[in-house]
Amino acid sequence: MMLFRTSLLALTFSASVAAAQDIDLTPLVSSVGLTDTIVALENDPPGPGRDFALGGMLFLRGIEKSLQLRYRHNADFGKLGLPVLRLPLPANPDAAPFYPALVTDLFHDLGTDMQGARAVLTGAEGDFGVTLDLTRVWFDINENGARDAGEGLMSAAGSAFGRAAPQSDLNSLVVRFDTADAAWLTAYTHLLEAFTNVFLAFDPTEVIAEVGHSIDAMSDLRGAEPNTRQSYLRGFESWIDTFAMFYGALNRQPDPLHTRALRENLLAMVAQNRRFWDLLALETDNDREWIPGAGQVSAMGIELPKDAGPLWMKVLDDAEGVLEGRLLAPHWRVEPAAGVNVARLLQDPIPVDIVTWVHGHGLLPYMEKGPLVDDGNLRLFEQMFRGDALLFMVWLN
Repeated sequence: MMLFRTSLLALTFSASVAAAQDIDLTPLVSSVGLTDTIVALENDPPGPGRDFALGGMLFLRGIEKSLQLRYRHNADFGKLGLPVLRLPLPANPDAAPFYPALVTDLFHDLGTDMQGARAVLTGAEGDFGVTLDLTRVWFDINENGARDAGEGLMSAAGSAFGRAAPQSDLNSLVVRFDTADAAWLTAYTHLLEAFTNVFLAFDPTEVIAEVGHSIDAMSDLRGAEPNTRQSYLRGFESWIDTFAMFYGALNRQPDPLHTRALRENLLAMVAQNRRFWDLLALETDNDREWIPGAGQVSAMGIELPKDAGPLWMKVLDDAEGVLEGRLLAPHWRVEPAAGVNVARLLQDPIPVDIVTWVHGHGLLPYMEKGPLVDDGNLRLFEQMFRGDALLFMVWLN
């Protein structure tokens, strides 16, 4: 039965490709979800459009898998406001217990999935068009094979992009992805993999277990007797526990393999982002764009200011300068003559000790004389988009 279904999906997809120049993923994705769409695409001959479609589905499947793992264990990290972890999650009435290695497992798998998507995207060169109605894309969070309330991509987008995101109740939002967007998506795989390397470098598994055990031990010591003493910390237990986990993880020796991979991912993201803007400048159409170039309008109805692209490139130039060690990060103790070489810090990392880093002596081995990165370009970008600057940073990566 599964073989028949897979073959039917592949035949349906191939027929749609033969019937039109553009690949319309909407009917397949909306009806069978991401996993079976991937199966159908894998059974179709490689080509620029097919490779972009498959790479995009693998990218989204990586996000879906992270949501499914969190749902199985009711791991709602929404209040942290961190990429991927802040995506909304319905409550699971029959959840398995949380386990300390969950966060590490999640980011390990997500990093692997981003690598897999990127490997396929290398074939997405040349002219192609892939259309997709984003309102019809859904994540099978509870793994029941059907789309339920709160599982739509637009619901997740509302959390990721904030108040300026597309409305989650839109009836249709069709985007036509093309060659430039393959570079954008490749850049985004590097961005998310960079984020996974932060967590893997400072693997929080051990400290999560320690904090959890200490909470249980202190609860046993307190017993069932009501506490009538006043404390300004009462009510902030969850925040304090989270801070203890983050501080404990950051204040341990990080894995240099992952801090170096983090740097390489961010540099690759900058390179692919530049490639995206170069390809975008060559476009002459204005057809349901994802990110619009000069004279284009996004499918979401957004028209970027004419200087947005060049200014964003300057922001990325600054980031690249810091990652390569050509520009130094400012520190109040030594600026403006010297700063911190972030490239060397990522190459040979040390624990993040907040006290000694703020004081300066913890970072002294990485301090040197040289030009500092200036926040002028970033401030101009923020002024251009006012309160929505963070949205556009996430969108443009």
